[in-house]
Parts: sequence; structure tokens; C-alpha cells
Amino acid sequence: MRAAIWFVSLFAVAVAMSIFLGAKQGVVTLFWPPYRVDLSLNLVMLLWVLSVVALYVILRSAQLLVDLPQRAQRWRLLQKERTVQQGLLQAMFELSSGRYLRAQKSAQKALALLQDLNSGRMEHALSESYLSELECMLHLLYAEAAHCLRDQLRRDAHFEKALSLSRSLQLLSRVEPLETSHLLATRWHLSDKDPHAALSRLAQLSSGAARRTVALRLRLKAARLSEQNEFALETAKLLAKHGAFTANVASTLLKSLIGACLSEAKDEAQLLKLWGHLETKERQIQGIGLLAAERLLSLKGSSKMAKEWLIHDSECLYKDPLSLTPELREQLVLFLQKVTLALAPNTQDLNVLEQAVRLHPQVVELQYLYAQTCVHHGLWGKAQQLLELLIPRNIAPSLKRRSWIALAQLMEQKEEHAKALELWRRAALLLH
Repeated sequence: MRAAIWFVSLFAVAVAMSIFLGAKQGVVTLFWPPYRVDLSLNLVMLLWVLSVVALYVILRSAQLLVDLPQRAQRWRLLQKERTVQQGLLQAMFELSSGRYLRAQKSAQKALALLQDLNSGRMEHALSESYLSELECMLHLLYAEAAHCLRDQLRRDAHFEKALSLSRSLQLLSRVEPLETSHLLATRWHLSDKDPHAALSRLAQLSSGAARRTVALRLRLKAARLSEQNEFALETAKLLAKHGAFTANVASTLLKSLIGACLSEAKDEAQLLKLWGHLETKERQIQGIGLLAAERLLSLKGSSKMAKEWLIHDSECLYKDPLSLTPELREQLVLFLQKVTLALAPNTQDLNVLEQAVRLHPQVVELQYLYAQTCVHHGLWGKAQQLLELLIPRNIAPSLKRRSWIALAQLMEQKEEHAKALELWRRAALLLH
């Protein structure tokens, strides 16, 4: 199709020229005594066009001939530039594949070629900032390989060169090399178990770079290594909001950090302040209320307030106990028993437990708590019946031992000392 269009265009031009030039009858006469030359006007116009084209070709050829040494030098620089880029790629591949010595050699060769480029750089040939970026990246690659080889002297030497180049590039509005240098140095400090130096390096990042997920992950690790649990908790919250973790991982991480912060509370006022700073969804993480309530009682706090902090965990225990792990259920019922004994008997608690046991008869922890609550309310016959049904079942040793003890105390109240002594003996055996 394209060839057909060219042929049609060629024929059109030929027809136009024949129409335009065929109608001209003019003659151009040149006098050069004693000669006279008559030329047609069409031929003169054709010779004029050809002379202009020939003059342009001659001038263009002369310009190309004059520029040939400069073009040859530019070509050699571009060839060296490609070689440097190949060395950079080779160093990256070798570093990623664990060939650290080869990565250092490739980076060193590329740096040597880059020095020739810097000395032979021509105006408008290679950008100075571009060459500085290449050199900075090569120094960082060499430093990373040296870090993997535990060669801190060479690592620090090449890093300082890269940092100097990245700071000069920052003046040209190129902030990426500086951010890369700081983040890479932060990883090295964390690898060297120096979290304070890592946090100091992260503090040098801009506010925008410090909020990125990679920087927040490094900050979280540094905060945990330096045991700054509150700072780590704030960072973990930001990462969770950014979607850096799955729901289960975020819940486990937040629970661990919140528990660490709660354990660091020195008095009740500090604990109340920390609890007030937690969001509702954070308080509703399984086990958080239990950890806070246990810490509150250890600080001689109010049992009533501890019970209020356990509302969410208690509702999970009563409504959906199988969603909790057996270990958490055991810890929860033992703590609820402790809180219940510290408070006055409450009929509403007894009714709620009775309904929960009816809905989930297979959950032995609920039956145990119901029996202990009956004892607290003075329902000794009901408690004895529940405990006798509970003991033969497969329950945790700690709950079984406490069940033996509660049943022995009930026998003592009935003055059945022989049975009570046997029950005390069985409870004691569970301690071994």
C-alpha cells in the first residue's frame, strides 16, 4: 500500500512539473563577448536549485568534517558510560546473588571508568548530576558488599563518599540518593545491634520520607531493640493504618507492644493514662483487657475498675468462648474468679454465667467459673454438684486442682473431714 502511494505521488509530481514547466517559453541569454549563450528558463531554474543543493551539501560536509574529532570523543565517552552502566548492573546482580567479592570488584572497575568520564566529560555530553548519581550508587553498592563481608572500614569509607555526593545532589533537588544512603545506613546499624544510631540516622530523613512504610518498619525494629515500647507502639499503629501487616499480624504485634507498655507502668496514674490513650479497637484486642486488669491489681488498683476493663474479654468468653484459645480462657476465668471474690456477690453475674453454661456446655472453663461463683454466693449444693461433674472431665491441671480445693472446703463446711482430707490429698498430688 505504501509503495502504491509513493508511485501515485511520483506521477502526480511529474504531471505537475510538466504542466508548470511545459507552458514556460522564456529564454535566458548570457553574453560573454564574443560569445552568446541562450538557455531556457526551465533549465536555468533547475540549475539554480541544483546549485543551492550542492552548496548545502558542501557546507554540511565541511561542518561534519570539522566536528569529527568532537563526535569521536563523545562516542568514546558514551561507550565508557555504557561500560559503567554494565558494571553497575553486574555489581547489583552479584550483590543480590551473594557474590560479595565479585560485586566489590565490579563496582571498583566501574568507579575507575567513572573517574575517566569525570575527567573527560564534555559540555552537553554527559550531565554532571547524572555522573554523580552513578558514582553515589556504585559507592553504596561497594559499601553494602563490604557490610556483608563484615569489613566496616571499607564500608564506612565508601559510605562517606556516597553521603558527600548525595548531599551535593540534594542542592540540585535530587533528594533520593540522600534518602537511600540514610535508609541503607539504618539497616547496617540495626544489623550491628546499634538501635540508637539507627534512630539517629532515621531522624535525619525528611518528614515525607520518615512516613514511608520502609522507614516506619526500620523505626519499629530500632524502637523494639532499644526497648522504647511506647515509641514502638506508635510506630506499629502507623504501620497498621498503612496496611503494612495483615489483620492477624497487626493484632498480635499490637497486643505484644501494648502488654510491654502496660508492664512498664510504675503506678496506677500512669496505667490509667496509658489505658486512656488506647483506641476502642485496640482495647478490644483479645487479651488486652486481661493484661491491663492484671497490671492494675498488681499496682493495688480497684477490683471494680479491673472488672470494667475486662468487659470485652468477658463478653467473648460468655458469648463465643471457642473464639478464645484454651490458654486465654483459663487465664481469664482464673482472673475473673479473683476479681469476683474481691467484690460483693452480684446476682446479675450469676445469671449471665448460668446462661453461658447452658449455651456452651462443652466449655469446661465456664462451668468452673460458674461453680466458683456459686460458692461465692453461698449456693453450696449447686457448687458441689457442678464441681463433681467438672472434675472427671478433661480440664487444665490448675483448674482441676482448684476444683479439688473448692470441693474440699465444701466438705469441711459439712464437717465431712474424711472426704475433705482425701480431696486435699488429691489436690496436693497435682502440684507434683
